[in-house]
Amino acid sequence: MEGLNGLIEEYETYLDLEGKSPNTIRMYSYYVRRYLEWGGELSARSALRFLARLRKEGYSNRSLNLVVQALRSYFRFEGYDEEAEKLKPPKVPKSLPKSLTREEVRRLLSVIPPTRKRDRLIFLLLYGAGLRVSELCNLKKSDVDFERSLLVVRGGKGAKDRIVPISRSLLEEIRAYLRGRNDDSEYLLVEERRERKDKLSPKTIWYLLRKYGERAGVRATPHMLRHSFATHMLENGVDIRAIQELLGHSNLSTTQIYTKVTVEHLRKAQEKARLIDSILEE
Repeated sequence: MEGLNGLIEEYETYLDLEGKSPNTIRMYSYYVRRYLEWGGELSARSALRFLARLRKEGYSNRSLNLVVQALRSYFRFEGYDEEAEKLKPPKVPKSLPKSLTREEVRRLLSVIPPTRKRDRLIFLLLYGAGLRVSELCNLKKSDVDFERSLLVVRGGKGAKDRIVPISRSLLEEIRAYLRGRNDDSEYLLVEERRERKDKLSPKTIWYLLRKYGERAGVRATPHMLRHSFATHMLENGVDIRAIQELLGHSNLSTTQIYTKVTVEHLRKAQEKARLIDSILEE
């Protein structure tokens, strides 16, 4: 077991150097550990037997896809690139990202008491800046450029930093929240119920959105707010390449999924207007 722990630590270092996010490192190392404890070998055939077992346990194609990505990464780490290439991920049906309507966004914000400045700011940064949960938790006070109204988002997906302009009103929300703080934490958002003001945890963000979502009658998750940011920007005519930069997507194809959402929005608007129908009926 000691040897396995050492191997997993080396693999995690490899993933870190590749720029993988902490969450990806945690998931990949978990599945690789399970594979090795099961007796897995450095071959695609062995990996397929492992995947067959997981399917019997009830794993979905989406979950199996993640396991495949982890095992392919591990094979490459060990220098078995050919075996990694042989291992193909199962097809996962692409689903359109779920986003909130503008009315749902307003409703959600309206149930957060004005006195809960931190909770308001969590919501506004997820929706108003399109941040990922991990990026929001890792934001530091020094990452806010008050002069130019910018956020420096460090170590996003793929360990890439990016600049996100924010509105003056959002900047004022940040100022108001920081004025009420009396701790010396370097992080922009902190846990409130602990004596030591540690940085905010993803678990807290999920809990708060669930709580306020129930009050507003709106199902909301951190990723849905990020999706809503992208969708509403596109609906307002913002260029898709600008949205790609704001979201921190390395490939435009990742961002282009939002065009499908917007097409549906435009189709409904056109159906509601009934322009051609009204002419033909005259």
